[in-house]
Amino acid sequence: MKIELNKIDRYAFSSGVLDFAVMADGLRLYAACMNGIYELQFEDSAKEKAKPKRIGRQGSYVSSVALIESTQTLLTAAYDGSFQIRDLAGSMAVPATVDVNDNIESKPQSAAILPRLSERIHSFWSWDMALSPDQRLVASVSGQYLAGAEDYAPLASHEPTVKIIEAATGKLVHAFDMLPSVQCVAFDVSSRYVAAGNLMGDLAVWEVESGRQLAQWRSKAFTSWGIIKSHCYIGGVFAISFSPDSESLYAAGMGDMKDPMAGNGRQLWQRFDWRKSPVEMKQETVASQAGEGLMETLAWHPSGNHFAMAGRLRGGRWNLGIFDAATGQLIGEAKTGMRITTAKYSPDGEILYLGGMQGQPGPKENRFPDFGYLERYRVNVG
Repeated sequence: MKIELNKIDRYAFSSGVLDFAVMADGLRLYAACMNGIYELQFEDSAKEKAKPKRIGRQGSYVSSVALIESTQTLLTAAYDGSFQIRDLAGSMAVPATVDVNDNIESKPQSAAILPRLSERIHSFWSWDMALSPDQRLVASVSGQYLAGAEDYAPLASHEPTVKIIEAATGKLVHAFDMLPSVQCVAFDVSSRYVAAGNLMGDLAVWEVESGRQLAQWRSKAFTSWGIIKSHCYIGGVFAISFSPDSESLYAAGMGDMKDPMAGNGRQLWQRFDWRKSPVEMKQETVASQAGEGLMETLAWHPSGNHFAMAGRLRGGRWNLGIFDAATGQLIGEAKTGMRITTAKYSPDGEILYLGGMQGQPGPKENRFPDFGYLERYRVNVG
């Protein structure tokens, strides 16, 4: 089996796209960006190409977004540790606020949808947020890397770094301790399990209903100790996903490197049988098929037959790879030219959405050029 990707179009955002959620009909998209929350209405082919409109903000970069279509509810988390809920239908809109950055962006101001709920659920960044498939719960992860010993191992957090809250109310359901920084989180398809991964390559799985930890292990392959320029730990697990049958857990990031500033570790994913004791690593990226760069997102095709991994390219042929679930072999690839932060398939599997950024330019003629992007690709299975 081979996968061919054909680019359909590209949309520019004023700042980097860190996450996005697409409506099931593919007509509208909501993006979490460095400077706010945006709505993008995909254009009718007969009309002018649509432009993203900012509909809200948080106190810092908006790191994650999730959409509950049945109630027209938008959930977001940000680097100020806040969690917000917005009602898209019948909500109150007010003129968007203006700050120093807006003065030099020279962007048209859109109406802002006020959040129904805004709470600070972490004292540090929300690195990642996930909505359970049954849409009842949200998991958010946090934690700051501070040296806790002479070997620079992370200092334990003063608060839980993994939190599960009710999606409708923001009410805390569970709070788990995991060594910071915890950089990614995911539910399984049944919403029975939640998993998280951190800087040190630690992974853990909990039972959602009881809050009981079912597995915990460390993969040293994802974390580097710098011996050139910077003496610190860097890397870790940046994306995590259960297999469609919930029996395996996939983790993605970057392989070992001696110079933390180089970003030249191997493009890496690993598959674990998390139910075994001890947990077993069953598959990983074939070394000869991988280049160099940090991988930041995983996405399963609705068929369950293959998955995508994507991120930044340091060296090699691709920064988006598609892999056969049975064999682990690379069966499709693309070199997009941008850092990909999020990849998602349409419900029918025919479209692959990619969000991210390309550079971060300085101001030109009293405005910042766009550097966030959303691309759509048609997926052809051969």
